[in-house]
Amino acid sequence: MDAASFVIDNLTAQITSYEDVAAKMRERMAAMPKDEHTELEEAAAVLRRVRAGGDHKLLPLTVVAENGE
Repeated sequence: MDAASFVIDNLTAQITSYEDVAAKMRERMAAMPKDEHTELEEAAAVLRRVRAGGDHKLLPLTVVAENGE
């Protein structure tokens, strides 16, 4: 790939940071009471369904010509 070492070092540090955050989140979820854990999983499932849906409402846009026409 011939990338500069500082680029690879930076990306490696970012990956490590994300892995650390993910591990901490898994640890905290495992320590949650079962009812809270279930509630969180249900909320996450709802968010995933909403994000995956193609029925996003877009704002109406008006095209304005640069010359004022």
